Amino acid sequence: MHAFLLNLFLAMAYTALTGEIGLFNLIVGFVIGYGLLALYSLTGGCSNYPKMVVRLIKFTGHFLVIMVKANLQVAWEIITPKFRMTPRIIRYPVQNLTATQITTLANAITLTPGTLTADIDNSGEFLYIHCMYAKDRNQAVREIDQLRSGLMKQVFGP
Repeated sequence: MHAFLLNLFLAMAYTALTGEIGLFNLIVGFVIGYGLLALYSLTGGCSNYPKMVVRLIKFTGHFLVIMVKANLQVAWEIITPKFRMTPRIIRYPVQNLTATQITTLANAITLTPGTLTADIDNSGEFLYIHCMYAKDRNQAVREIDQLRSGLMKQVFGP
C-alpha cells in the first residue's frame, strides 16, 4: 500500500514538474513511477508492488466485464415491455474475511447494476444482498462467489 501511495506521489510530482495538469500527464507520471518502483524492487525493495499493480489491472478488467453484462441486462429490462426480474434477498457468508475485504466486496456488489448490499449482520458473518435477477439462488451465489474469488486472488492475494 505504501508503494502505491509513493507511486501516486511520483505521478503528481511528474505532473507538477511538467507544468501541465491533466489526466494524460498523470498517467504518464504513474507509468514512470511504476517503472522506478519496479527497478527498485529488483534491488530488494518492495518486491510485491509490480505484481500487485498487474493483478489490480486484471481485476479491474474482470470487474468491468461483470459491470457491462449487468448494465446490458438492466438496460434490456428497461427497453423491453416484459417483466423479467426475479428479485431476492440473499444471505451471503463472509465470516472468513477481514473488515477491509468485506467492505470492498460489499462495494463491488453495490457497484454492479442489479445487485445491492443491503446490510451486514451484527456479528459481521453475513451480507444481505438484494439481487434483481436471482430466480436460481445457487446461480446468484455462484456469481457473487466469482466476484469474491477475483477480489481475493487479484486484489488481496499474496
